[in-house]
Amino acid sequence: MKIRLLLSLLVLAIVAAPLSTVDAANRRGAKAPEITISDGINGVTKKTKIADYKGSVTALVIWLPICPHCKKWMPTFAALCKKYQPKGLKVITVTHGKKDYTAKWMAQRKWTFGVGFDYTGRTAKSYGLKGLPGIYLIGKDGHLRSYTGTLEQAIVEELAVK
Repeated sequence: MKIRLLLSLLVLAIVAAPLSTVDAANRRGAKAPEITISDGINGVTKKTKIADYKGSVTALVIWLPICPHCKKWMPTFAALCKKYQPKGLKVITVTHGKKDYTAKWMAQRKWTFGVGFDYTGRTAKSYGLKGLPGIYLIGKDGHLRSYTGTLEQAIVEELAVK
């Protein structure tokens, strides 16, 4: 009897549950989920929120300095930052890497974009991260943009620059 009751409650919980944040994050045009930051460098603090960037086109990257894919892609991202931040692009990256190692690694490359540290993994989960790096473009309205083509093409389109 107890097992039947538990199974019934479990089924009810699953059926009645609202869409998860992960499901919502993967929907075209969904509001960008909030980030969870416990510490940061280069202007990012534990108080930094995605909501702080509303009104600006924002690139969000979830990465790790020791990830081989991230190591390969981040120089491209750094170049995009250098090119488009003066034109209004806001940038925030999130990692769960070690702060000292990340700061040193970035300083060696002369990269100055902001890095937030999320040791809980909530940010990656809320964005539905499937692999690193996780690359997201957020419009001025605070909603996620889907795009075909390159990130640079999407940034140019969102910023309306030539």
